[in-house]
Amino acid sequence: MQGRPIRDSGRGRPRNAKPAGGESRRETDDAIMKMTLYRYLIKEQMVPLGVCLMGVSLVLITGRLFQLLKVLFTSSFTLGDLMALVALAMPKLMLFALPMASLLGVLLAFVRLNSDNELIALRAAGIGFHQFFPAVVSLLLGVTLISFVNMIFVIPPTGKAFEVKLRSMARSGLPVLMKEGTFITAIPKLTFFFQSVNPTELSVRGIFVQDRREEKVRLAIVAESARIVYQRDSNHLTFKIANGSITRVADDMKNAQAVSFKAYDLSLSLDELIGSARGSKMNKREMTLRELYRVIVEKTGDVGHALEFHQRLAFPSGCLLLGLIGAPLGAVFRQRGRIAGITIGLVVFLAYYVILSAGKGLGENHLVHPFLACWAPNLLCIAASFYLWRKMRLETPFKTFQLLQEWASSWYRLRRARKGKKT
Repeated sequence: MQGRPIRDSGRGRPRNAKPAGGESRRETDDAIMKMTLYRYLIKEQMVPLGVCLMGVSLVLITGRLFQLLKVLFTSSFTLGDLMALVALAMPKLMLFALPMASLLGVLLAFVRLNSDNELIALRAAGIGFHQFFPAVVSLLLGVTLISFVNMIFVIPPTGKAFEVKLRSMARSGLPVLMKEGTFITAIPKLTFFFQSVNPTELSVRGIFVQDRREEKVRLAIVAESARIVYQRDSNHLTFKIANGSITRVADDMKNAQAVSFKAYDLSLSLDELIGSARGSKMNKREMTLRELYRVIVEKTGDVGHALEFHQRLAFPSGCLLLGLIGAPLGAVFRQRGRIAGITIGLVVFLAYYVILSAGKGLGENHLVHPFLACWAPNLLCIAASFYLWRKMRLETPFKTFQLLQEWASSWYRLRRARKGKKT
């Protein structure tokens, strides 16, 4: 006969039974701990990612403004015009800034956690490196989504508006270019000299023009007068030159020609004034993703349309894949090795961009398929991130990174020793 279980006095609970609700309480505590860790890691990554994004954007904006110095200094632009140019250029610059900020932001976050021994403390508490994956992926997916929206919906219209604004500023800068008694070299491969200028009527007298746009030939124009004609909606301007002569001289000085004329039209594209040589490629950049796909399916375009289509999908994906590489890289370097970690991160992004540019060049020459040309760096990032995350989960050492850390530490000690000797 099976006896009844012995009960505690006054409690009515079997002595050999587990406490009621203990299992559910433990599950609740685990869920709370995971959510706390998730929020903490998200916050730790957002701060360096935002700082890196602002820093990289500032560098790219400065570089873009240096490219536009020619137009800015030859046009009567206002602060509003400058702010409009920066705002219209930002979406294209963000395309390059977001992947780099994702890599450096995540890398710096984990470098900080490793330097403060927080990763060691979490590992001692039984939290493996693979448990950081949800927080890292969540943040990177958000950045990747922003990059995709920017690439698909924002860049095509803003790129077109940027070119329209730039051409408008170039047209307004024509009177500034017309200076008396000065050799004007603002337009590439062209040199102008005007003896007298009437800016209001856009007319000049005593004109000299040297044209080096044609290879191996130099062309010189000397004339009595000229008048500039252009339309607001046109991409070209024309010098209506009267009563002059044209001299053509080859670079080897073996051939020369001289022709007199009563009327001659010297036509220039505003793209030459801006320094742009994109030509027909502009149309691909202004097309939407759906228009590019339609051109590829109907086979009415060239390989450039396929490269543009794949690049618009591949480059935003780099935010996710480069960021996944940054987490294990940051967990490897500690203290003085953080400089080496940042250097490695910059080298990784530079290698990514070099491979992408090389693949695009090979694709344009029909040496590789457009898909492989644009997606090759992403495929390499997938392999590298899988390898690094697996190494961190198994906690096996990175011999190469250990050597880099030792080299950085030795260099730091040597530098301090030299400073000590000088003092």
